[in-house]
Amino acid sequence: MKHLSATQRLWFYRGLTLLVTALLAHLLTIWAVPRLIMRVVLHGPMAQSLNMHNQAAFPPPVTAQSRAVVMPSPDLLYSVCVYDLSQGAMRVRAAPQLPSYWSIALYSANSDNFFVRNDRQAAGKPVDVWLVPANGAPAQDAVPAGAEVVVSPSKTGFLLMRVLASDYQADQSMLETARRTLRCEAAHGP
Repeated sequence: MKHLSATQRLWFYRGLTLLVTALLAHLLTIWAVPRLIMRVVLHGPMAQSLNMHNQAAFPPPVTAQSRAVVMPSPDLLYSVCVYDLSQGAMRVRAAPQLPSYWSIALYSANSDNFFVRNDRQAAGKPVDVWLVPANGAPAQDAVPAGAEVVVSPSKTGFLLMRVLASDYQADQSMLETARRTLRCEAAHGP
């Protein structure tokens, strides 16, 4: 077995230190960045100005000056809600009744998308979700008839509803009515 010289050992340990540092930095970034982004989404200026904690909020339509989201789509109207399940379940309901695309997506505190319902999946029926934390499934009698139980991987998270608005000026009344059917509220029984 060949022994390493002092210079070779020095370069080996430098390389090993660099590799371990790069690995730790990569893992920390992969873990921390999504959580930091979601922290801003859940508690930042937009969340506070729209007062979207456990209730639906309806930001104005996207314009060329909109930059709350990187590269927002002017063809979509957004509705949002920050949920907090620390006090119990949350009920999410919507009945857009639109002939065009819409979707509701739920994101956990680390930005993972864990639930999506769109116009095709809903097939004209209203969305009724009983959102519960992972460690606290509801008693079956607490879930309203027809509601779909969805387990959130985190106690806090974000709901994003998108409504296609290809001609907002012409369809404004119908589109605004549709997106404002979104309700996010603490569940107090059926």
